[in-house]
Amino acid sequence: MGKSTIIQMTPYDLVAIIIVGTVAAEPLISTEFYPTISTLAVLIIFHILFSKATLWQWGNRFFLGEPTILIKHGEIVEDNMEKSRLSYAQLLSILRSKGYPKLSDIEYALLEPIGEVSVIPKAENTPVTVQHLKIPIKDEGLPISVIVDGRIQHRNLKLLGKSKEWLMEHLDNQDVKVKDILLAYVDEKN
Repeated sequence: MGKSTIIQMTPYDLVAIIIVGTVAAEPLISTEFYPTISTLAVLIIFHILFSKATLWQWGNRFFLGEPTILIKHGEIVEDNMEKSRLSYAQLLSILRSKGYPKLSDIEYALLEPIGEVSVIPKAENTPVTVQHLKIPIKDEGLPISVIVDGRIQHRNLKLLGKSKEWLMEHLDNQDVKVKDILLAYVDEKN
């Protein structure tokens, strides 16, 4: 079902998991093996088709729906709360867990198609960033591991454009052996 299923389970993902689990358990109860395999194959094909359909805007809207505005300019949109079958207590709990105990701090809150509530704070309540403070910072890139559990990660070295010899030279300069290192990484741009 792919990595996205773990991150954001959609309603059809949940149904597919339940049905596949039920069908896959059938051979444990009876001796019918081939009908189970064919049923699982059909379910998997349908799931893949639904997943592909959600990549297009019309399929995404049809199968998953669209975001629903729950709070607009610090005010609860009651009709949308009722349509979403979300209680005020649930909404307030979600907002508090996201760090917004007061509705007046929120510009918009949206119920996403995957069931998550996204909060967009008012401009004066956004966290301060280095860009706001006009502090220049150097982008070091993604830290890429080159040693994990005492093993050299050859594929990552190749990704960085570095060789095993380059790594061994750096380790020799530090008087460290590969087998003694739990984790070593190199910043992508340094």
